[in-house]
Amino acid sequence: MPWLAVAAIAQLSSLTFIQAQQKVANDYLVTSLPDLSPEDAAQIKQYAGHIAIDPAQASNLFFWMVTSRQPQKNPKLVIWLNGGPGCSSADGYFLETGPLRFVDKKLTINKGGWHEFADVVFLDQPIGTGLSYSTQGYLGSLKEVTEHFMAFLKAFYKIFPDRAEHELYLAGESFAGTYIPYFGQGILSHNENVPTGELSYNLQGLAIGNGWIDPLHQYTSYIPFVQKYNLSTPELLESMTVQQEACLDTIRRQDLITQDICERLVSLVMQSKSDSTKCINQYDIRLTDEFPDCGLNWPYELPLMSVYLNRPEVKAALHATDGNKHWEECDRRVGTALQSDDSTPAIALLPDILEKTRILLFSGQQDLICNHIGTEYLISNMTWQGTKGFQDTPSIGWKVEDTPAGEWKQARNLTYVLIYNSSHMVPYDKPLVALDMMNRFMGLDTKLQAFSSSLESDVDNTVPSGGEKVDINQPKSSGSTNGSAALLFVMLVIGVAIFVIMRRNQRQKKLDGGHGGVQWFPLSNSNNNGRQGMGGRDRHAPVDELDELVVEGGIRDSDDDDEEYEDFMSSDDRNDSSSPQRR
Repeated sequence: MPWLAVAAIAQLSSLTFIQAQQKVANDYLVTSLPDLSPEDAAQIKQYAGHIAIDPAQASNLFFWMVTSRQPQKNPKLVIWLNGGPGCSSADGYFLETGPLRFVDKKLTINKGGWHEFADVVFLDQPIGTGLSYSTQGYLGSLKEVTEHFMAFLKAFYKIFPDRAEHELYLAGESFAGTYIPYFGQGILSHNENVPTGELSYNLQGLAIGNGWIDPLHQYTSYIPFVQKYNLSTPELLESMTVQQEACLDTIRRQDLITQDICERLVSLVMQSKSDSTKCINQYDIRLTDEFPDCGLNWPYELPLMSVYLNRPEVKAALHATDGNKHWEECDRRVGTALQSDDSTPAIALLPDILEKTRILLFSGQQDLICNHIGTEYLISNMTWQGTKGFQDTPSIGWKVEDTPAGEWKQARNLTYVLIYNSSHMVPYDKPLVALDMMNRFMGLDTKLQAFSSSLESDVDNTVPSGGEKVDINQPKSSGSTNGSAALLFVMLVIGVAIFVIMRRNQRQKKLDGGHGGVQWFPLSNSNNNGRQGMGGRDRHAPVDELDELVVEGGIRDSDDDDEEYEDFMSSDDRNDSSSPQRR
């Protein structure tokens, strides 16, 4: 009878789950790795395999942990997550923050690996991602995904109890910008009411690179981004403006994590090359790709990774033969299962998290899909610890090996880092820069690094170090008082001049009927004179109360919106096969 078969499967799953829970650390020790030289292998100690987390669904998450080369007095544990949804954290291991890279088709040591001073765990999640598997399908909500992550943490610390007191950091990129706040909130909630017999987790910070966090402000960043980096044409701007109007109208009705109609904005940019067979790489605007992949073929080591991770001897070395799972970088079925999820965008969680722990947001300058302008917009519009945005917090210059690397801003537990000449995958382009950034965020002594780096400030002579601001100069002499007075006088003169110019421009605009260089873009077709800029509204206000956003671009005549949008949606190119993926 069918119910007997179901019962037998359930009993077998429960037995397998119990056996998996009885594993200890040595059961996961990776004693060798194919194609890795003995000299390189001697530099790395690692553990890998499946951890069973849900007997009812036979759910098993694959992890790969690399231990620290230089353990610290206050040991650190970083859990790295890639995005998608459905993209494997093997990307992080082989392309970004892990100990190894493919160079000339050979495995070599990555000098920018984050395991130098911390244990790093690369986790394939949700189930179905990478080498993780389940016999019962995929998860349909971030609530379920978070529950699985919390179950993983509990099981992980049971297997590795010596890590229980380590400082814990969650890090990742792209759609992990949604995962990480949810997981961070899950940990903080757990710590507030720890069940009897369970651990309190030593969460010390969240680090998100080019993360997808705030759909409203990130979708509205694409027009100013293409203008800033000279990717636009009049035709592209016209199409994007029509599409953005439809996008914002949809968000006003329901603010979801992603919106199909808004994703079209990215597709329009990718297709904007004059050569119909080529398109912009959605992860690095300096590069092009074949249409319709538009960056999905990048980084170029991906084919090597796929072949390597599907070799039987590699899976055996990683204790990953259970489930007979074929590895692929991104499994779209994972994302498809989450499409109907109506969870709140992660931006809503950040203010509460920032009351309790630190967050690092970092952005590669050349990324399109989760670009730095969107991250800057969301910060400017977020209120945390009673204040909106960074206010007058100065940017701090940053060098790595005497080369400008980017700039920092920090206030009230939030750090933002813009990284020059880097893509969606910052550690891929700038491994030492990314390592220095993370080491500073974790409060490590950067003098221990094998390379030089420095942070400077011409404004307040302070630098962020482990989340604090530390004076780097001696107190100024009394002679600085005269300089301050002179500076105040000059600023006063400049302020008067700016006021006169602005009044003159306002009178001219009234005569011309124009809007000026920074344009108002309405959230709806209704006109409203109470206009506010990007820095002028709270992200946590109800969406239907928002009047408008400021973006750099042409203003649309609302009377023409409906007709132009209908024409646009009836065009043949709306059904292109290219689509963005936040991996």
